[in-house]
Amino acid sequence: MDKTKITLISAGAAFFLGVACIFYIAKVGLPELPTNLFTKKEPLEVYAKEVMEICARESYPPKCYDLEIPKLMDRGLTMEEGFQVTSLIQEKTNGYFFCHVLGHNLAAKETSKNPDDWTSVVARCPVGMCSNGCLHGSFQEKFRDESLTDDQIKDVTPQLQQICEQGGGRNFTGLEQASCYHALGHLSMYLTGADIKASTDLCNILAKKGTTDYTLTCFEGAYMQIFQPLEPEDFALVKDIAPTTTKEAEKYCDTFSGEYNAACHRESWPLYRDSLKESEGLSYFCSLVPGEAAIRRCYNAMIYVLTAQFEFDKARIVPLCEGLPLDRIGQCFANAASRHVETDYRLTPQAIELCKEADKNGVGDRCYRELLFYSSFNFHQDSEAFKTLCAALPEPWGTQCKNGEGKNTRPNQDEL
Repeated sequence: MDKTKITLISAGAAFFLGVACIFYIAKVGLPELPTNLFTKKEPLEVYAKEVMEICARESYPPKCYDLEIPKLMDRGLTMEEGFQVTSLIQEKTNGYFFCHVLGHNLAAKETSKNPDDWTSVVARCPVGMCSNGCLHGSFQEKFRDESLTDDQIKDVTPQLQQICEQGGGRNFTGLEQASCYHALGHLSMYLTGADIKASTDLCNILAKKGTTDYTLTCFEGAYMQIFQPLEPEDFALVKDIAPTTTKEAEKYCDTFSGEYNAACHRESWPLYRDSLKESEGLSYFCSLVPGEAAIRRCYNAMIYVLTAQFEFDKARIVPLCEGLPLDRIGQCFANAASRHVETDYRLTPQAIELCKEADKNGVGDRCYRELLFYSSFNFHQDSEAFKTLCAALPEPWGTQCKNGEGKNTRPNQDEL
């Protein structure tokens, strides 16, 4: 897989990207989960209703869900059942699809039971929901209190080099594997005590294998740890190095060169949050990175971010895309559509609607081609999620999707 395509996934998937999270879908709208390991007094629907009632009192229920759903594991629910409760809430509210932080929290709680068994938690993380936050949470819970010496890092490196590869109960899709390497970038900052140079050096060791290169994805995870801490431990880790203004961020990122500079700048987006919601602000932000390839990756990353921030609302996404320079409109619609299916396969109808809007702007093929690629990159072939996406695509894309042609179809380099 080429380096450019891999890194396109990470920022959105990481915001990850986000992370994050691994269900095999058995029927539309409700993932198939393992048989309950505990006998409970109430069905899962009761727990979902209870959480929704608690969080209805809050001004922003999703933040409440991030905290309340993991508490159910203290009452006997498994991690998998926590994700199923999440799925029920998503169905009932028609929202909360971007649950990356929840994925972190559920996996961290599961990993804390037996930190030495963290790799099995990675293998159990769900597919097709919560933007792979589960993967990230498991990694960070295992190592969040550990800054290792150089010798200790060398000792753990062989294990880390294998954790994002197939085998050992893991059957990653392309997206999951990219997200896993992004999570290693986050992890590297814990292992090195927030030494960004040592962290990116570690990425170069961990994320490059033969012709496969996930280093940019890993870099973004490391820089994201600086600009987007989530937990108190995260803030403490970077308190001495994290810029707090746009000027500080630009000065900090300019201490790096090339791909390091570009990755640093992309991950500094929270400091530009408000201006990015307008086409002009987005164009300005991405003009600050060096080189056309880096600019394309910046647009991809920011469109992934903004699609989630806009709560997948077509009425907000379409004006953003239409307001961009002509040579960016097709990429915008394509990235926004793929962000939908990357976040949760049940958002496939909304992704198709965006491609229809792209069609009105003369760039529909670019959008549909992106979804065709994602049919194989996001999902295991013949999974319910794969079939759902293929069935939703118009011809000739639908037939190509069913034939598995997505794995051989990706946008041209100049269009990324």
